[in-house]
Amino acid sequence: MLKSLKQIGLKEKEIKIYLAILKLGSVSAQNIAHETGVKRTTVYLVLERLKQIGLVGEIIQKNKKMFFAEKPDKLLKIAQKKKKEIEKEEERIKEFLPQLERILKNKTADPKEEIRHFQGIEGTWSVIENMMKTRKDIFIIFPGKVYEHLGLSRILSDVTKKRRQSRGTKAYIITDYHPQNKKFYREEDSEFREIRFMPSIENFESGMILFDDKIALISLKKPYSSILIKNETIFTLVMFMFDSLFRELEGKYLPK
Repeated sequence: MLKSLKQIGLKEKEIKIYLAILKLGSVSAQNIAHETGVKRTTVYLVLERLKQIGLVGEIIQKNKKMFFAEKPDKLLKIAQKKKKEIEKEEERIKEFLPQLERILKNKTADPKEEIRHFQGIEGTWSVIENMMKTRKDIFIIFPGKVYEHLGLSRILSDVTKKRRQSRGTKAYIITDYHPQNKKFYREEDSEFREIRFMPSIENFESGMILFDDKIALISLKKPYSSILIKNETIFTLVMFMFDSLFRELEGKYLPK
């Protein structure tokens, strides 16, 4: 059952908290934390996510906020929605695939242009390792969920150490209010990274990294896939759009 729930997009803590609410009925966040062993601050974050996808609702009882589980058939609707999203994603890929294939076909004519496709999490890590070799600044748009999807939360210190060793490059990041991003922001390590917040990014299942005239497009949907495009003209355009967005976003203060 746990495997199936993960396959429709639920994370381990989301599953644990949802099952606890099913078991306990109408329950407070404090009791959920006690039942699951998850910190109460984290419980609130997970509950917001579960409310967004329709698995959990809330009511006020005796001036206290209580949470209850929606009917389990909601899980089937989530799975059906995910299936439709995948089908739409496949159709979009089919639309621009011929264009990408033409770029690949013509790459021998211009060694400065290249497009490569990577499959699986190992392929995605190949792109990330490629990025960490750069001696220039990098530009990133990613939802915070990337830490869980790619296992970054477990080896984040190693990734950070490697980046610091690569000639002190600076990262310019557009992301959401994921706890890890807030932690980075509070560290105020402005010589190493600069963060701008765009909350709606948390709804995306993909991200982009710009480095060395290359554009890396990474899908966070299993089994994961990435496209690495090297094209100076396209890079210049995408870099212009990134810079314009970066300048407009909140970054001076965290949200209250």
